[in-house]
Amino acid sequence: MKYFKILIGIILIFFMGFYFWFFQNYMRNEDEISTIQLYLGKNIDLSFLTKEKVKEYAVGNIKGDNKDYLVVLTGARWRKFGKEVVIFSLEEMKEIYRRDFSEFKPWKISIGDIDGDGKDEISIGVYKKSPLHQVMTKRPFIYSFEDGKLEPKWRGSRLSRPFTNYIFSDIDKDGMDEIVSIEILEDNRKIINTYKWKGFGFEAYLETRDYRDITGLMIEEDKIYIEVKEEKDKYLGLIKLQDDNLIIERVD
Repeated sequence: MKYFKILIGIILIFFMGFYFWFFQNYMRNEDEISTIQLYLGKNIDLSFLTKEKVKEYAVGNIKGDNKDYLVVLTGARWRKFGKEVVIFSLEEMKEIYRRDFSEFKPWKISIGDIDGDGKDEISIGVYKKSPLHQVMTKRPFIYSFEDGKLEPKWRGSRLSRPFTNYIFSDIDKDGMDEIVSIEILEDNRKIINTYKWKGFGFEAYLETRDYRDITGLMIEEDKIYIEVKEEKDKYLGLIKLQDDNLIIERVD
């Protein structure tokens, strides 16, 4: 009886492991594809994604030809870092680029037109040291897509402060997207900071007052929303430019 129970336990562990592997490699892909289709607002065929485990993705006009391209960071969402950056043409429904970024420990994909030339840049959030800052930390690398491959545009060592997340958005409607980041102050409170492209790098632009905690950072209909905690209060906030000041307006 003792050995029979052990055998049953081994069989159960095997089937649980198989179910977990199957869910991560197949079932989640269906959810990921549905999420991307919802994001695009189009019922398009994304069957070319069935072999990819999508950790992060973004869509943009990376060639400047007014066509949509899907940029995917592969890897299971529950893993801390991704592996490959893959680019698909949504018009031709095919892969046009693939590169292994695993040595940089990638965790983020974001897209924005930082210089206003009508062509979106691709940012890959990485976790690594830099020659001038020998500390493992998050860094935003920025690339342009030229002649069928990613070309470095800016791989600065860091932002003004340690940050948890970032996106691109045209805060002041001047035709150029700013970096919008959640940054950590020395006392562990957080602020929203923004940066403008100055032709060779980024320059700090506007920042909000500090809060106990800021999370979320999502764009809906060109508006940036975050989750704010202050004392015992928690609410949804909208980031706005008002009278040349960057503010967080409570919306819930």
